[in-house]
Order: sequence, then C-alpha cells, then structure tokens
Amino acid sequence: MISSRLRGPLGVQIIGVLKLVTAVLGMAVGLGLFRLFKSDVAASLEQIIRHLHLDPENRFVHHAIFWISGLQPRQLHLIEAGTFFYASLHTIEGIGLLTGRRWGAFLTILATSSLIPLECYEIYERPRPLRIAVLVINIGIVIYLFANRDKLIRLHPRDGK
Repeated sequence: MISSRLRGPLGVQIIGVLKLVTAVLGMAVGLGLFRLFKSDVAASLEQIIRHLHLDPENRFVHHAIFWISGLQPRQLHLIEAGTFFYASLHTIEGIGLLTGRRWGAFLTILATSSLIPLECYEIYERPRPLRIAVLVINIGIVIYLFANRDKLIRLHPRDGK
C-alpha cells in the first residue's frame, strides 16, 4: 500500500503531491515547447491556437505569437532548459517531501522562498489577484514546512549523515 511509504504530516504529503503534479505538468509543457520550437514557431502557435478555438487575430494572442516567434533560437533553448530544470526540481522536492526527508523540506523552503522577492516585484509592477494568491500560497508553504521541519528530522535521524 502506497500510504505506508508516505511519511510526515499530512500537509507535507499534500505539498509533495502538488510538487509532483506540477513536475508532470512542467515536463509536458517542456516536451510541448521542445516540439514547438523545432518547427516554424509562428505557424505552429497559430495552428495550436486555432485548434483551441481561439482567435489568432485577437490583439493579445497576436502579440504573444509575435513576441515568441521573434525570440532567438538560443533564447528558445533557454526557455526549454528552464522548463525542464523547474520540473526536475519539483520532482526532487516532491519525492523528498513524500518520503519524509528533511532535505526535501529544506530544498522546498529554499526554492520557494527564493521566488518570493520576484513575486513581490511582479505584484508591485503589475498587481493581479492570481499573482497575489500565488505569493500567499508560497509564503504559507514556506511557513508550514519550516514549522514542521522537526517532525521530518525525527522521522529520519540518519538523514544527511
């Protein structure tokens, strides 16, 4: 039974599962970008947009297609690599949290809290309800994991030796 392998408080397990879900989504996006960037970006994006029944002539959609198709190949490769790195990081965090390892909590605290200044800047520049919600959730995750770190350490006293 899988639940017997999970360790730590329920909240830590939930955060671990969410990390793995975002890792899978990130990998899917990365593979989609990899496929998209191998061909004519503008034509591929327009085909995807039409498939989603969106208007490619919409000013926002048109601006996004123009911006993405104007990126240099090196920039596109960096976006791909960043997407895969982010998904890999979430995979490692999720596994660490679900197995009750203290390094999983500390890695998640470090990675999540490192984004908080960027999120604050983005909210300052262009406040949006979704950005504010993401910031509040990330602060909550950091506080929760920090408060529960001792419970994880007690589960694996040899962890890190």
